[in-house]
Amino acid sequence: MKNMKNRLFGMILFSALCSFSVQAATTVSILSKNGESSSYSVSESGKLYFEGDKLMITEKNGAKSVAVDVSTIRKVTFKSGSVGVAGQASDAIAFTAFPNPVKDVVFLAGVNSGENVSVYNANGALVGEYKYAEEGIDLSSLPSGAYVISVSGKSVKISKL
Repeated sequence: MKNMKNRLFGMILFSALCSFSVQAATTVSILSKNGESSSYSVSESGKLYFEGDKLMITEKNGAKSVAVDVSTIRKVTFKSGSVGVAGQASDAIAFTAFPNPVKDVVFLAGVNSGENVSVYNANGALVGEYKYAEEGIDLSSLPSGAYVISVSGKSVKISKL
């Protein structure tokens, strides 16, 4: 359960950090282990945080607050329709990598199991190709440094400890 909590926290933290530079209407969807799905609208005025073993979700303008037991969560996804600061439409975040920096295993939110993942070092050299799985990608064999993870033409930078 602690590992799941750390994975969720990393994904939530990364998504929150990305939203500071844009105005975003974000939908958080939670898939429970029993197959039930719930969605919540969290914009600039909403928030996500942990309180003990609960993921607390406050929807925009504080209209609705929900506590979700972390042990019941199978998957959390974010869908963002964002508008850049200048008012021009921008692409939703394609995928995120967490934790970042990573020590051993990196997880990719927004990437489906079985998708091809390429990892490049800071010099642009391909250092690994993987099929993504829910268990993440084991990067423990790579030396510390900066890397780029690429999936379907989209990429994200990570640091390896």
